[in-house]
Amino acid sequence: MIAVNKPPRDTFKQRHNVAAFSVLEHFAQALVHQARDNGGVLTEEQILKTVDGLRDKETLFDTAWTILESDMDSIKAREKAAVRHDPFGRLMVSRFEFLLEGGQAGEVEDGALSRKILQPFFKVIRMMVGMDMLQEIDREIHAIIDAHANKDDELRDPTEYWDHLAKEPAVASRINLVFARMALHFEDYEHRKKWLIQLVNDNLPSSDKKWKFTETHCILLLHALFNDVRKTLSVPEQAAELVAKLGRDDVETLRAVIKSIDEDYAALKSAD
Repeated sequence: MIAVNKPPRDTFKQRHNVAAFSVLEHFAQALVHQARDNGGVLTEEQILKTVDGLRDKETLFDTAWTILESDMDSIKAREKAAVRHDPFGRLMVSRFEFLLEGGQAGEVEDGALSRKILQPFFKVIRMMVGMDMLQEIDREIHAIIDAHANKDDELRDPTEYWDHLAKEPAVASRINLVFARMALHFEDYEHRKKWLIQLVNDNLPSSDKKWKFTETHCILLLHALFNDVRKTLSVPEQAAELVAKLGRDDVETLRAVIKSIDEDYAALKSAD
């Protein structure tokens, strides 16, 4: 047997450390048998021949692969649970959930957004809005949820009462601010739209089924994401509140961005 260093204490790492070394042990054992048959000496050709012999044994690495696949399935399950049970993340996704596959939009073949977009979507949010602001708003939303902790209150469980939570004025205001700051990054609309398409496609999880985030998908997503910003700008009192938070110049930029998106969306619909 080959020497094995003590694996890390972390369960996930330890399991894969053991699996990896089990593969190396199989290789070492094959080399040992070759050496014994050749007087304790191995040539380069014999080592390569040993590797080829192992390649034909399809079941040799089954144990290692089973461990890896099992843990990867667990990771994916935890990621999906995190999206479902994270109030802030869930509220942001709710803005365009109707565009996702399996719901109102149908399947990806019908033009729906693949759910694989969620991972790059949150990356875009972090890049455009910044982690400091996201963490601050996340804490505020959790504080609002905790303030409605009475068991008879409809806001007590955000995993079951998304609609009620989304309509809470304090929550809606904070989510709207996130998307307003995100929209400001689309001042150079055509350039930023191309950037977003490329970024999403570059960060989609790998899969046997290839799906691409197209310009059509992008227009539909942006139109849905900034719908509340659009509504805010159309109400003078609410627009004034946004000016107080962002400044007059930024609000004028928002109006120009929304206009560009609306023109794109109208052209898309007229072409249908």
